[in-house]
Amino acid sequence: MSVIMQAKQQVKIAVMGYNAGSVKYAKYYAEHPTIQLAGICDLRDDEAEEWSEHVQATVFHNLPKLLAEQKPDILHLALPVMEHLPDLYIAAEAGVHMMCEKPMGLSATDLKQLAAICRQHSVQIIPSHEALFRPEYSDLARQVRAGVIGSPGVVHVRRMMTGEEAYGSRLPSSSAHRIEPIMTLFIEEIEFMSYLLGEVESVFAQHIRKERTEYALLTLKYECGTIVNMEGILGYPSPATSEFEMAGNQGIVRSSPKMSASVEIRRGGSEFRLVSPAFEDAIDGYIRSVLNIATYKTEPIISLEASWKTAVVIQAAAYSASNGQAVTMRSFRLTDGWWRDA
Repeated sequence: MSVIMQAKQQVKIAVMGYNAGSVKYAKYYAEHPTIQLAGICDLRDDEAEEWSEHVQATVFHNLPKLLAEQKPDILHLALPVMEHLPDLYIAAEAGVHMMCEKPMGLSATDLKQLAAICRQHSVQIIPSHEALFRPEYSDLARQVRAGVIGSPGVVHVRRMMTGEEAYGSRLPSSSAHRIEPIMTLFIEEIEFMSYLLGEVESVFAQHIRKERTEYALLTLKYECGTIVNMEGILGYPSPATSEFEMAGNQGIVRSSPKMSASVEIRRGGSEFRLVSPAFEDAIDGYIRSVLNIATYKTEPIISLEASWKTAVVIQAAAYSASNGQAVTMRSFRLTDGWWRDA
């Protein structure tokens, strides 16, 4: 029996914000045997009718009221980046754990203040990192750490999404025309590669938009010596898909949606083997880790500090795409208003 099934009572999770992601998670929480959907907080006037089409839950207009009346264990925030901080502070002061998209704040000062208030109230901010639990990525991590391909040298990642999956019916504003597609395409991939490989040393990026299609190319050099090339397309005519190939000095591991297994490993010329596909969806693995944090006070796999470093790499990539030059991370500093002006 899993540790989650041993829990004596359901974990209560409330959702704040309305978008495709929050609807997906709210439905998941409503159907999960060890989770109680504790309510929805949405400040829009027409939210109750829209939410009723997806889940049966009480809709609140005020976050403090939701927290006081429903007393959730976890608040799942699905808000624009610029709106994260006030509600994170409110939830932390109420003693509630938080799930939140990256980045949580807009500066290193924000990060320090969030970390301090979380320590003060003994709560955790759990970065959204569902990608770590994708079968192909979890298997890749296991194979690399087991030394199956030796020392990783070069990685190629390709990710494609439809415009609707990324933005819905809108396009990002011109002020965010570089950072938003780069973040949408690559933030989870960068976070995963940093989780596996360590610190990013430098980044070079290119970005092109043509009508409703966007193309981005990133080259990341890690301090361990590994080079990671990421190619992404927004506006692809098929649903979201990703594939990768990692070459080490003793072999290659790769994954593609066309494969029936999670990853394929090649060593010594024609020698290869397939790793059986995992039976757990990425969302199941991610939520299992979240429930462990809330129930058993374990630490998040991705720390608040590590998640912030990923956001800084995204900004460095947007800066590189704007001026055509590589950025060295040790000398890179965020500028005021970077999220608005990138």
